[in-house]
Formats: sequence, C-alpha cells, structure tokens
Amino acid sequence: MKVLTYRELESKDGLLPLLDHAFNWAFDERQFDRFAEVDPRLKNSPVGFCALEDGRIVGFVGVMDVATRTLEDTTEPAGGLYGVATLPGFTRRGIFTTLMEKAHEYFKEKDYRFSLLGTSSILIAHKLYAKLGYEDVIEYPSAYKVVRNKSRNIHVGGLISVFDPQKMLRIYDNATRRMTGLVVRDISYFKMLRKVEGIKPKQCLIGDEGYVIFKEDRSTIWVRELIATSSEEAEKLVASIEQRGRAIICDRVVMNRTLLEVYRSRGYLIQERGYAVMMCKSMTPEASFSRTYGNSFFLTRLDSF
Repeated sequence: MKVLTYRELESKDGLLPLLDHAFNWAFDERQFDRFAEVDPRLKNSPVGFCALEDGRIVGFVGVMDVATRTLEDTTEPAGGLYGVATLPGFTRRGIFTTLMEKAHEYFKEKDYRFSLLGTSSILIAHKLYAKLGYEDVIEYPSAYKVVRNKSRNIHVGGLISVFDPQKMLRIYDNATRRMTGLVVRDISYFKMLRKVEGIKPKQCLIGDEGYVIFKEDRSTIWVRELIATSSEEAEKLVASIEQRGRAIICDRVVMNRTLLEVYRSRGYLIQERGYAVMMCKSMTPEASFSRTYGNSFFLTRLDSF
C-alpha cells in the first residue's frame, strides 16, 4: 500500500467511486479544486491522504485546518477530518488505521492540540474512531415542525432577501461573542461559504439583528443557519420561515439555547439528543476539550465537515 496526499495524486478519478459509495458524493475534481482554493480550511493543507494499491485509490481521509475560539477568547487552530472512506472490498486491511495515523501526524506537526470530526453514533465508523481515542464531545439538538396553518400572529416585515456578507458578519459577531468553537469568521469566510455551499440570495432573509440561510424543496425547508442577537429577532425569523414553508420545517443543528426555546414555544418537536455527534481526540496528553471550550461550543449546519 502506498500513501499520497491529495495534492500528490496524478489522477483523482479514483475518488469518484470511493466517495460515491461512502457518501453519495459525486466527486468532481475541477469543482472541488476550485473550492479548495478559496476555503481557508483547505487551501494551505494537503487536503487529504489517499491509500493506493496497484495505482488504485482504495482509501481516503480528508484533513483541514479549522479555526476555533477558546474560553480565553483566543483563536486556536485545530485539525478537522472529513470524507473518511475505504473502498468496498478493501476493508480489514489496515487502510483506515494507516490513513488516520497519517492525519494525526500532520496535526501534530502543526502543533494542533485537537482533532475533530463529525459522524453518527450508529455507524460502525463511530466505534473505530473510539478505538483510536476519539470521544463524543457534542450532540446536536434539533427542531422539526409540520406547518399546517401559516402563522399570522407576528409581524415579519423588515426582512430582505439578499446575501450581504458585511451585515451578516456584524450580526454573527454580535450573536456569538460569548461563545467558543467554530465562530471565527471574516468577510472572506462568508464569501467562501456562498461559493462552496452554493448559497443564493433567495435562500437568505436578513433583518436588522438577525438572518437565516435555508434550502427548500417541494415539501421541506431546511434551516442551514439562523443567527439572531435576541429572542425577538429569532422569533421573527422563524415566523418568516413558517410563512414560506409548505409542509415541514427542519433545523438539524440548534446549538443556541435561546433559539431552541423559540422553536419550543412555537410548537416544534425538539430532539435534545441525536445520533449525529462531534468527536474529539486530544493530540497531547494535557489537552482537554472541556477546559479549552467549556459548554458554549457553537457551530451551525454550515460549519459541518
């Protein structure tokens, strides 16, 4: 078995069947490389480590550099893992362990104290991560509602449909100033999100002190990020989404307790615990996730990796 970084691959075509089998990810090299050029989490990293047998890509572990805020209000980089996969027929050959070790070596060379990843507690991979020293550190509360009658009991004027990075950054910074976690953003980060996530102006609603980014299909509105500086602004944004919704509203990652209570007060089905989790491995014996980030670690659906 040979291990190369993503950037060292002569051909990346082999990632298509690997990532499609694992994640239904129709990997497009040209599109992904364009994203990697603008995503601060990827542009200075090896992007990932690939296992090859007879020139065929049989395993992948993606790596990224993630900026976090600590309890001491400092910015600390951490390692992020994504796209961990082994090609069917090549399991139980040590590929997963070898690639994970490569990723950990990279993080240690960068002096990162933590390696973070997102997974589901019901997947086999969860047990494999635990064997390598990863622990569950965050579960994601979620909120759901079946919209049968459009809400008419709250004024939702003053919202505009536009993607405005400067205004959104101001709102975001004000709303997350006392939070730790994946809250380190600037204007370029918002512009990157728009490009990488394909966010369109019609998928945004912005008020004076809050905004929501969402996706919708024929039956469901998926809240991707709802940020507000007050419960009143959060309620206005939730009500505006309900008035647009045809049947179902879904917010799968609600790390803000104020927003969760707004959902609860409006009759949403609240799931405090879920299968989706963030896991963490300390890269040094003295590193402690809880002492570094406390209980205010924040992220949204747009921060998932």
